[in-house]
Amino acid sequence: MRRFAALAVALSLATPIAAAHAAEAARVAVPAGPDPSAAYARIFSGRACPQDALCLYRDFGSIGGGSAISAGDSLVDLGTVAYDVNDVMSSWSNDTGRTCTWWEHMGQGGGAHPMPDGYRVNVTRAESDSASSVRC
Repeated sequence: MRRFAALAVALSLATPIAAAHAAEAARVAVPAGPDPSAAYARIFSGRACPQDALCLYRDFGSIGGGSAISAGDSLVDLGTVAYDVNDVMSSWSNDTGRTCTWWEHMGQGGGAHPMPDGYRVNVTRAESDSASSVRC
C-alpha cells in the first residue's frame, strides 16, 4: 500500500513539470508545400516572439500570443496548427530577413498581403481575423 501511495505522490509532482516543459517546447509540424516536414509553427504567449521569426499575434499591438514561423516556411492552412490560428491574426511582426505574405484563404488564395522584413503591423479592422495561410 505504501508503494502505491509513493507512486501516486511522485506522479502528481512530475506531471505539472512535464506539462510545463512540453508547453515551453511547443513546436508543431504542419503540412506545407512539397515538404511538410520542413515547416513548423512555434507557439508563443504574450509578446514573446522567437528571434528571427515571422509572428502572427492574436491581438492588436503585438500581444495575445500566437504562432511563429521561420524564413522559407509556408503554412497553407493555419487551421491545421494544433493551436488553431486560422482567422485570428490581428497584428504581426517580421524579423526573418525577407518579405513574407499572408492570404485571406487557405492554400494561399484570396487577397495577398505583403509583410516586409523589420515591420510590426496592426492589420486594418477589415483585415483583422482573416489570415488563413502564410508564406515566408
